[in-house]
Amino acid sequence: MKGTITRFGLIASGLFTILLAAGCASTDLTSQVNLEVARRGFTRVLVEGNFQSLEHRQIAEEKLCSELARLATCECVKASDVFFPGKQYSFDELKKRFAELGIDAVLTLQPTGGGTSSTYVPQTTQTTGNAQVIGNTITGSSTTQSYGGYNVSKPWSNFEASLWSTTDGEVAWYATAQSGGNAFAGWDDLIKSAAGKTVSKLVTDGVLH
Repeated sequence: MKGTITRFGLIASGLFTILLAAGCASTDLTSQVNLEVARRGFTRVLVEGNFQSLEHRQIAEEKLCSELARLATCECVKASDVFFPGKQYSFDELKKRFAELGIDAVLTLQPTGGGTSSTYVPQTTQTTGNAQVIGNTITGSSTTQSYGGYNVSKPWSNFEASLWSTTDGEVAWYATAQSGGNAFAGWDDLIKSAAGKTVSKLVTDGVLH
């Protein structure tokens, strides 16, 4: 019985550690629709993660495309798959490539600022114990554990997103967003959260079906 309890305790402890270490982020996004352009409808969207880090760009474009596939009916093309990140393209080259691929809109997500915030977790104590009665004697033991007493740093980032028509360059949808995470979240979690919120808002705003 004791061995069973010990094994269960180890399993529970492991699960708690996994859940605690999981990065979690959320995003607040405000958007506005240009109805004159948005009512045209878009069927093939190129997504661009405008990040200096190639890793972050790929994370953003992958998440945008996966969410478009899940929530919208339009096709998705990742910019990093058709435009080499290390090359500068002229407007005519871009326009020609858009026409060849049948791209009628470009969705861009880019950061506009970021950093970390620090929160102090005050120290608390918890005492647990047990007692046993043998005759007229009571014996027992107790354990006191301390928690907190340290600072927790949480990442945050601001983003800008826009969807514009390749026909004339007019913006159909524009948004700004603020993403924040817990102490275990990384920048990739903030990017994924912002990208997911961007696509879901485009759908709820009626810009993409």
